[in-house]
Amino acid sequence: MLFQRVSEPAIYGVILVAGLVVIVEAEELWLVLVKAFATLAVFWIAHIYASVVSHLGDRVPEDVGPVERIEGAVRLAFAHSWGMMLAAVIPVTVLFLGVLGVLNYQQAIWGTLWMSVGVLAVLGWVGVAAWSSALSRKWLGAAFTATLGVVLIALKVFVH
Repeated sequence: MLFQRVSEPAIYGVILVAGLVVIVEAEELWLVLVKAFATLAVFWIAHIYASVVSHLGDRVPEDVGPVERIEGAVRLAFAHSWGMMLAAVIPVTVLFLGVLGVLNYQQAIWGTLWMSVGVLAVLGWVGVAAWSSALSRKWLGAAFTATLGVVLIALKVFVH
């Protein structure tokens, strides 16, 4: 399965893209895409950096040298944060379809927001499915996680 383990960075990546689509006003859709992708990349790098720094003090065997310690922290950071970029691929792809002219501006913006809600719902479902086989719990997890996406859409309506 694509999301075997739901991570905070995966949810954060989707929320970041949706939030930017809510607040960025641009006449050109490609500017929205560039701003969303650039901000996502900056936050992903910052997340990796923060994770590396925070894991430099992890307990390791005494024979592990500084280079190996840093390499281990970097591997751990990438392993934990890959979901931020991966989960955002679908909403960013919808924006990209707008840039290509497959979707018009409004379809791309609203499609990105609703696709973000869908991805959040899937992440919530998968997160609950890791510990429960009850269908009602999975639906509740999906609904709860998707709620923030719906709140962002409401904010888009209110702000603009």
